[in-house]
Amino acid sequence: SSRNKLTKNSIFRFFPNLYLECYLLHFKVGLVSKIGEKLKKINNMKKITNAGLKNNNRLKKMINSSLTIILLLLIVTPFLKSQVQVDVTIYNVSVVGSVKNPGVYQLPPTSRISQAIEQANFIPDIESEMKDKSKEILEPSKRNIVLKRNNEEILLDLEKYYILGEDKNNPYIRDGDIIIVPALLEQVSIEGAVNNPSDIELVIGDKITDIIALALGLKKDAYLQEAEIVRFHENGIDTETITFNLHEIIASPQSRENLLLKDDDRIYIRSLPDFHEKKMITIFGEVKFPGDYSIIENKTTLLEILEKCGGATVKADLQNAFIQRKSQEDIIDPEFERLKLMLINDMNELEYEYFKTKSRELRGKFSVDFEKLCRNKDENLNVILKDNDYIYFPSKIVTVSVSGQVKNPGLITYIPNKNYLYYIEQAGGFSWHPRKSKIRIIRARSGEWLKPGKDTIIEVGDMIFIPEKPEFDYWEFFKEFMAVAAQVATVYVVMKNATQ
Repeated sequence: SSRNKLTKNSIFRFFPNLYLECYLLHFKVGLVSKIGEKLKKINNMKKITNAGLKNNNRLKKMINSSLTIILLLLIVTPFLKSQVQVDVTIYNVSVVGSVKNPGVYQLPPTSRISQAIEQANFIPDIESEMKDKSKEILEPSKRNIVLKRNNEEILLDLEKYYILGEDKNNPYIRDGDIIIVPALLEQVSIEGAVNNPSDIELVIGDKITDIIALALGLKKDAYLQEAEIVRFHENGIDTETITFNLHEIIASPQSRENLLLKDDDRIYIRSLPDFHEKKMITIFGEVKFPGDYSIIENKTTLLEILEKCGGATVKADLQNAFIQRKSQEDIIDPEFERLKLMLINDMNELEYEYFKTKSRELRGKFSVDFEKLCRNKDENLNVILKDNDYIYFPSKIVTVSVSGQVKNPGLITYIPNKNYLYYIEQAGGFSWHPRKSKIRIIRARSGEWLKPGKDTIIEVGDMIFIPEKPEFDYWEFFKEFMAVAAQVATVYVVMKNATQ
């Protein structure tokens, strides 16, 4: 009955589910009587508001909505206060030693030892901290942290927490903890087939397997039969090399081979040669299935790859197809490398011609007749492939390029058995000031520059280049002529006087 009275003239008449939830909620915390009083007051306010705003429905709805929100806040707030408890416990922790700002820090109980050290500016960007000349600190240790707790000293190794996830090496703080961060004193290095080659801090009792673990373990290609440690003698100058069986110490960490390490030891772990090397070539252009193909180096042949890729398409230009070798041992040209370091003026005529020719060539290009190879499967033309070889089948070209001093330079449709004059005529003929004596044909197949004659047949894809005749400077010619004439006259006068 009380529920009916409460809802008869209230907003809960329109929201029965909301009323039931609130009623049950506050029944649990003993607030029903207070809620009823608040509901009556708000309902009275709504009656007064509705009576005074009969002609303003919009304002009436806004006020009623605001009263509804106030009602909900009055209901929910006491319940939340009774349920929510805030833990404001703070621990005092001392951080001393090789840190930027030693002192006492206040931290919540959920903090770990590493977070306390961070507060003392130890972990973040130690290099930038070292630049502060007003207070230089030694490089801090991460593996020899001392925790004083309840008259007990506990050694902590933060690197094992960060790298190996050992939770015991980074416990939660307790009130009154004292954390001592010493300076880094000793370290070893590990290089080669490990996942993180680096310098690693050394602690008492570290063995080879401990350092390998902190280097994130061995790579797949690690050579397990033998590795070595280079160790300094007591004089700090001479060294000795100690070899050990890596497979044995991994299988049995308690083995004698798993040596205790000393300061500045260097561990070298070799990689297996040719381990999982992925040898491949690339074939591109007008073939059925272009892309990368795996090969057995110095065994797989060009014909085998052509069969795998489905062969050349009908659009392929077999005359201009080529193989380019990219392995340095095959394409290195010591003479060309030498000439590249020289000035042109320092080259003799033969060296300059060689340099020009090699500069125009595609380095590493094989001379292969693809037409015969594809048509006859001629093994004499077959090529044994190497890693990174590049095979290219261009599309058929049906044009000749005319460039330079012609009226309409550009591409001209190829007509078999025509010479260069035909294509110049098709390009509109010579323009102003062509240097006809220096016309050159650039072969598409080889990049060779030719001086053409009337009988030189242009091939598909060739370029015809017509340079411009340089302007003649008569004044410069006159000055040079007069200088030479003066020198000749001087020589003549001298000789004449000498003979008299």
